[in-house]
Amino acid sequence: MTSKLLLAVLSAFVLATASVRAADDDTVLLNTLGYTTGQSVLLTHMAVGTLADAFVGKAYKQEQAATFVNTYINVTKGMKDQMSKLVDAGTLTKNDSQFVENTIEVLDLVLREAGDLKDYIASGKQNDAQAYDSSRKKALKEIKTLLSIKD
Repeated sequence: MTSKLLLAVLSAFVLATASVRAADDDTVLLNTLGYTTGQSVLLTHMAVGTLADAFVGKAYKQEQAATFVNTYINVTKGMKDQMSKLVDAGTLTKNDSQFVENTIEVLDLVLREAGDLKDYIASGKQNDAQAYDSSRKKALKEIKTLLSIKD
């Protein structure tokens, strides 16, 4: 009888430890995904800006720049779609879900920025350049907020 009780207590302890370990693993996983997601948003914003500078500096022709910006737009749309699916799955905590929703909003700003650059690349018009610059600044402001980057 004592061995059965000891086995039951030991089994309960092992199961409880496994649950805590799984929760800790989820926290590490979610934190890692949060950091890499934030990095991806920031780097995409920076890549769009670098492309704009390179295009204005005539390092790329219109066709080349358009190809690059379309790639940035498509990849960013794919990331946004996956983030939306993650929220819709309902498996995240309230705080994690809020971070993902905020990230989706920032991705929309990065997409706007890239779209405005695409318009400028196609037209070469000053008003399209100004629209791009405005959306770039707005996206950067919100990226800094999302990632808690201080000036």
